[in-house]
Order: sequence, then structure tokens, then C-alpha cells
Amino acid sequence: MSQTIVIKIGGVASQQLSPEFLNQLKFWKEDGHRLIIVHGGGFAITKLMKDKEVPVKKINGLRVTSQSDMPLVHHALLEQVGLEISRKCLQVGLDCIQLKANLPKVIEAEYLDKEIYGYVGQVSQINTNILASILDDDFIPILASLGYSKSYEELNINADYLATAVAIALRVDRLILLTDVPGVLENQQVLPRLKVGDVQEKIDLGVISSGMIPKIEAAAQTVLAGVGQVVIGNNLNSGTIIEE
Repeated sequence: MSQTIVIKIGGVASQQLSPEFLNQLKFWKEDGHRLIIVHGGGFAITKLMKDKEVPVKKINGLRVTSQSDMPLVHHALLEQVGLEISRKCLQVGLDCIQLKANLPKVIEAEYLDKEIYGYVGQVSQINTNILASILDDDFIPILASLGYSKSYEELNINADYLATAVAIALRVDRLILLTDVPGVLENQQVLPRLKVGDVQEKIDLGVISSGMIPKIEAAAQTVLAGVGQVVIGNNLNSGTIIEE
């Protein structure tokens, strides 16, 4: 049965797309699945800011982004990371469309907290018509982690949160959050499956801790919102499956 799958990849991973990653995408496409790629670009943004001698500041894991930082964020995400993902996909015959000019029509956002984070946004709405049209034409949409306010101000968005919002809006079958760990670890072993109802217990026991807590909580909320399953891991074929 064909599925719709949202895949979130980070900045470093997106610039080092392995043959295994691309072959898996090709296999899914040939099997009739519909794919959406959401990418961040923290590595590329940080490098660009350091090259320009712009200080990097984070609060609660989120990059504080000034108005003057946004052109660098825009360039890193759209002209470096997104372009590289598109290039790699097209090289292996994967038809894709990197959303640029029409991105503001798809991702509506509002300021998370302008006083604290500056031009950092949270998704207020995903307009699915454009994405659905691209998927219907058998292309892979590629979305950068940017959002746009009602007055068309460009905002920096956490890629995990954007991928979650897209998955919920389209009620997809699977959301894959690629990260730098193989999944949720318990006694140094990856938990193959984690029920939503068991998440809080794992947090209380310290199995899920620090930066994994918001990821897993977001994954649980995504499943409860109607997405079939969420997978957290460091590749497309294994990890911890979060399910109801």
C-alpha cells in the first residue's frame, strides 16, 4: 500500500547524503510512496555566521536570530543546503521541487517570542494545496525550515517542528526524524518501539532525557494528531518507532 512519508534531515546530514539514503528514496518512489523532505541547516548557518564574524547565540537550544541575521539564514538554507539536496536527488533520477518563491504561500508562522529569540517563528498554518499538487504530479517537495508572518516577514523555524506540522497537516502515514543518535536508548540498546502511553514513564525513569525529551514529546503529539507513526533514528531503515 502506498504511503506518504515526511523525512526531516539536518544540515550536516543533508550535505552528506549517502548512496544508501538516496537508494532508499528511490525504492520508496518506485514502490508508489509519496515523499516530502523537510530540512534544517544549523551547520551551514553557523559556518556562514562565523565566516562573517557574526556571533552565534542559542537559548533553550534555539538560535537567537536578529533581523540582520536572516539574509544569512535564508542563503544557508535555500542556496546551500536545499540546493545541495535537490542536486543530489536529481543526480540519481529523483524528481524533486525545491520550494523557494512559493514557500511563503505554504508555511505561515508567527513569532515565537520576539524579545527573547528575535526572528524565530513557530508554525501557525501549513497550506497543503501546493504540497498536494506537487505530490500529485509525482515530485518530491523540498522545504527549508523557514516560515512567513502575515506581513511576509521571514522567520527561522526549528526543522523538527516544521516537519511535525507538515506531517500533521497532511495526515501522513509516517514521519521520520533523522538525528545523530540511533533512536531511544535503554540499557544501551535501541528501543524498537515506544507506545505514546509509555513516554512519560520513560522520561520519569531518565531513559529519555535532555534534548530527546522535546523530540519524543513532539513525536507523541504527532501520533495522537493522526500521523500513523513517527520514527526517530540516524537512518531511514531503523530507529525507535513511536506509535499509539
